[in-house]
Amino acid sequence: MHENLLLTMKGHVLHIALNSADGRNELDDAMTRALTEVISDPPECTVAIVLSGEGENFCTGRASSPPPALSPMEDPRPAIKERGAVPILALYEAIRSSAVPVACFVKGLASGMGCAIVAASDYAVADVRSQFEANELEKQFAPALLMSVLISRVHVKAISRLVLTGRPIDATTALEYGLIGEIVAPWELDNAQDDFIAFMNSRAPQALLGIKTFLRESAGPDSSKLAADVLAESIAARLDVTAPFAPSHDKRFLSVDGERIAYIDIGNGPAVVLLHSLGTSSALWDDILPALTANYRVVAIDARGHGDSTKRSAWNADAVASDVVAVTGAIGLDRFGLVGISMGGLTAIRVAAKLGRRVAVMVLSSAYASVSGPTVAKRLAATEGMLKKLPMHLFARMYVEQTLHRNTAYPKRERLAQQIAAIASKDYLEILHAIATDDVSSLLCDIEVPTLVLNAELDGSVPRTVSAQLTQGIHGAEERTLRAAGHLACVDAPDAYADVLLSQFEQYTDEGGEVWRS
Repeated sequence: MHENLLLTMKGHVLHIALNSADGRNELDDAMTRALTEVISDPPECTVAIVLSGEGENFCTGRASSPPPALSPMEDPRPAIKERGAVPILALYEAIRSSAVPVACFVKGLASGMGCAIVAASDYAVADVRSQFEANELEKQFAPALLMSVLISRVHVKAISRLVLTGRPIDATTALEYGLIGEIVAPWELDNAQDDFIAFMNSRAPQALLGIKTFLRESAGPDSSKLAADVLAESIAARLDVTAPFAPSHDKRFLSVDGERIAYIDIGNGPAVVLLHSLGTSSALWDDILPALTANYRVVAIDARGHGDSTKRSAWNADAVASDVVAVTGAIGLDRFGLVGISMGGLTAIRVAAKLGRRVAVMVLSSAYASVSGPTVAKRLAATEGMLKKLPMHLFARMYVEQTLHRNTAYPKRERLAQQIAAIASKDYLEILHAIATDDVSSLLCDIEVPTLVLNAELDGSVPRTVSAQLTQGIHGAEERTLRAAGHLACVDAPDAYADVLLSQFEQYTDEGGEVWRS
């Protein structure tokens, strides 16, 4: 690979940064060939390609090169075509025919080849101060290669303006011409690029392939047939049954009142018990486990009817709390921290009310004491209607798209959907009805455990106005809100989530983190 191309895989997005020492990012022949090769054959599983320029400029064009060495009587035209035009046209074609979307993020100058690369890309965002130009006429030759790209993307009069005057255009004019798709402030360009990469990583690969296929081939005579084919392919991929869920950690089991309760028990130090949300399992916590187990013993329990725990009788919230009490007693946890998210929050409140000071500290995440009312009744009816129409794996994917942050990586989305798809729809509905009509308000005044109510900024299921009942009802409870996270914040923002938990735990453990303080 060329030394002036910086390649980084960010999730499943390939980021290519043009990086010449002088900051102009001109493309010489070797760099052009290398760029063509990597765009034509990106790493396996690449879902999108992002191009940007290091330094002051995106790309200021083609680097100067000597004319081909020819005999005095030799026609230079074949050599110019072969050595000059063909490699450049191959780069433009590689961008156009790429199997995945190609996006450019532009600052500074995009001149000549740089302008053509932007035009050939599927999407482009520019710093408001950026400029675009086609100044080849100043050098006394026709910018035909650039025009070959522009002609399918930009109005002919706009092309004439660029090539016949040689004067640069600003970002606003480039947006009007259709050369770029969006303008941002200079200080927002990096964030826009990061957000685009995150969003590409969160989307179904087949959907992205379908978009690129249509963009590449829609100039054909029958775009309606192409549109139908692309739609059918991308939706068919989403209709496929999710792969069977495979836990990341070995489970242990305890028999409680005729049920088999599964849990994981990993790490060393003061013990922390994690209680998951409806439809998920102990695997919901996988992304935060490395941070927690560095200093804590973590026990994550599969609630009845979830994961590898059985549900042989009607689901009962008090029984689920008793399961937690039974597991913690059986494995010798005299004191422990307790974290419950959503449905797990209801269970955590019951456990804290039962065990008192055996719970050293509690975090209630996207949790509530009661959510009954007309709005909840409508949501229950809507969910029941969906589950009558959809198989569980399609409902699971729909739930994931409605619940997780838009930028949460696609493999995480599928893993969450796999967990939910493993539950029978009748069991899911039974448990949903139970927790939607549950009310633990009367228990709040009995809880003396140091408690953090952890909200999520984008939580559409449990808004802050609902969780406020916990803060008001539990003596001394504190409140925090995680930004850029939805209802399952431990999946959307695992690093920030783990930091909050660790900060909370550290207040109640001895120096060195060996035992919970009384």
